[in-house]
Amino acid sequence: MKTLDGAACPPYLYERRNKQKTMANLLAHKTAQEPFDLHLHSNCSDGSDTPAQVVRAASERGVTMLALTDHDNVLGVPEAMAEAAKIGVRFLPSIEMDAEWSHEMHILGLDIDTQEPRMQEALVIALRRRGERNREIVQRLLNIGCDIREHLQGEIGAATRLNIAIALVKGGFAADTRDAFAKYLRRGCPGFYTVERFSPETIVQLILGAGGVPVWAHPMNGHADPHKVAPMLKELGLMGMEGFHPSLSEGDSVVITSIARQMGLIVTCGSDYHGDHRPAVVPGQTWRDTALLHQTREFLEARPQRAL
Repeated sequence: MKTLDGAACPPYLYERRNKQKTMANLLAHKTAQEPFDLHLHSNCSDGSDTPAQVVRAASERGVTMLALTDHDNVLGVPEAMAEAAKIGVRFLPSIEMDAEWSHEMHILGLDIDTQEPRMQEALVIALRRRGERNREIVQRLLNIGCDIREHLQGEIGAATRLNIAIALVKGGFAADTRDAFAKYLRRGCPGFYTVERFSPETIVQLILGAGGVPVWAHPMNGHADPHKVAPMLKELGLMGMEGFHPSLSEGDSVVITSIARQMGLIVTCGSDYHGDHRPAVVPGQTWRDTALLHQTREFLEARPQRAL
């Protein structure tokens, strides 16, 4: 497998700064399509809302198709799917998986069979590794006088670094989650610790094996050059890129959607909703009434709807 390492000073960073196109280019050929949101988190990972509450929050914002994408687990899918059926919105059982790479990479698995045996086996391994990492981080923080054990939400194996950052804030050890990451959780900080993750190739193949659609989440995060990385991921089976996300500027979205179109990949939108843990973000906020997303919705709606 080719290396996915980016250059020390990726050329795309300059393109992002100097891009003259505007979002108007992307919003041409408007459609009457209803909004969708393919990146939402519940309290089964690092969101604050229950899976049913996530579905209701999205529906109240006009979202008519959504994906619950908790980190490395599908524990919230049954509850969310039942709520979606009750209120009449299209639901895609999905996941966000962390890949091992020179920098952190997340891959969404949209519309997967959550009971597929190899996926189930992989998630057991992923949650075990996540639990090992979290316990080590908690211990390292304890060693420097930061006892956050009573403030951690949910199961230790399903927690993310955001959960730990929130616990640090609740314990009075940080002013906010940004401060918590800066003081304790980033590389080089006393609470930083990582464990082995699956490779991008393994994750893409797991998602495809579960009948799902692998999508590169928030592809401008980190230091990857998407012009170089996206073709490598497509060779592995990648089917889409998240072109509209709160972390992306208008110029970023132009870059990502252009790459996706050139490579024949679908373009998705996702709010990365976490409820009260990221209060500035609301479901459906990254939806754009554009032909690109209309095509993505048609592609997803053509797939057989999964049942409970």
